[in-house]
Amino acid sequence: MSPAGPLEAVILNDYATTTGGSTAVALGSAVALAERGVRVTLFTCVGPVSPSLRGIPNLDVICLRQQEIARDGNRLRAFAGGLRNRTAELALRDLLAGKDPARTVVHVHTWTKALSPFAPAAAASLGFPLVVTLHDFFIACPSGGFFVHRTGELCRRRPLSGACIACNCDRRNYAHKLWRCARTLLQNRLRLPERAACFVGVSDFSLKVLRPFLPAGARTRIVRNPVECERGEPAATAANRSFVFIGRFEREKGVTLFAEAARAAGVEAVFIGDGPLREEARRLCPAGTFTGWLPPAEIRRHLARARALVFPPLWYETLGLVAIEAAAAGVPAIISDQSAATDYVRDGVTGLHFERGSAASLAGQITRLARDDALAGRLGAAAYRWYWQDPWTAERHAAELHELYEELLSGAPALAADALPHPV
Repeated sequence: MSPAGPLEAVILNDYATTTGGSTAVALGSAVALAERGVRVTLFTCVGPVSPSLRGIPNLDVICLRQQEIARDGNRLRAFAGGLRNRTAELALRDLLAGKDPARTVVHVHTWTKALSPFAPAAAASLGFPLVVTLHDFFIACPSGGFFVHRTGELCRRRPLSGACIACNCDRRNYAHKLWRCARTLLQNRLRLPERAACFVGVSDFSLKVLRPFLPAGARTRIVRNPVECERGEPAATAANRSFVFIGRFEREKGVTLFAEAARAAGVEAVFIGDGPLREEARRLCPAGTFTGWLPPAEIRRHLARARALVFPPLWYETLGLVAIEAAAAGVPAIISDQSAATDYVRDGVTGLHFERGSAASLAGQITRLARDDALAGRLGAAAYRWYWQDPWTAERHAAELHELYEELLSGAPALAADALPHPV
């Protein structure tokens, strides 16, 4: 029996406005939990505060109005603050002083851009159950992705081993890699992984990557990310012709791989997003359509005209949410066979797999789908059925979190199974 009193959740996140998928989940879950009657405090460092968070019953927002460490022009302050943000730590301690650990869960989403590891560690030290959603791999990997940016290879070195520290894997430079190693060492000295009451994975794939580096016996749970979409008619994939990429134009996202493959296959290619590799992608696929970043409604319109989504990351990813969003629209996905999206996109059933990093393999699957209207229609219809038979709603996401919070506060044992079923 859990103690009497209203359940409270303090959600920790670097940002108070949406900057990417992980923050969208953090903010969306705060709203959905509040709508379920949970008393929620969203504790953040970097503003502005999203208008979507204002005027919601049961939801309080604290934003310290600090800078993201990467944007702080005072590099010495950024260096120190990224290791320990004392202002955030003290403010969080003050907040938690008025909360009851017997009825309050602290749930951390992101902390590497501003909060620092001292914030979640402080919550655990005060006796609050700490839930950590694994949107990335920073809980173990200093660079957060098990990926060597310089070579484009997946990294299988043990985090913080001699081989890991010696590897120049960082997106920026080796000095930044060493700073990140220092932060991970500090995180581990704070015993942050051991102090987590539960790790929430966003896919079984990403949890399998991390499990060897989590504490023995660590409690884990899969909670589906919410997908913001409305049910409409499925895309007419058998008649559509465009192949769509959605995301940042970075090497690890595979944008140039798609550009090269699309040109080789001679198909209509649409690039939604932006980033430092924009001109390189244009050079590789000069006939492609480059839209820049688009609002969700515009993206849905492009998906409605798509033959397939292409999801070609060179690194693992932890979910591949765009593939789920495409399925909701009735669009199959062509995905890397070593990405987390393999949990949900079955080869030959709801999409196609290609060999990670191989433009030739990707071009082959694009060509196959471009030439076979019946296959495109069958895969799209199956993807649509798979998603809508059990949609990833914000309400379901919040309900699963609410159940987990009550379970932790009541002292109930962990459930035996924590993996989502594969699509059928």
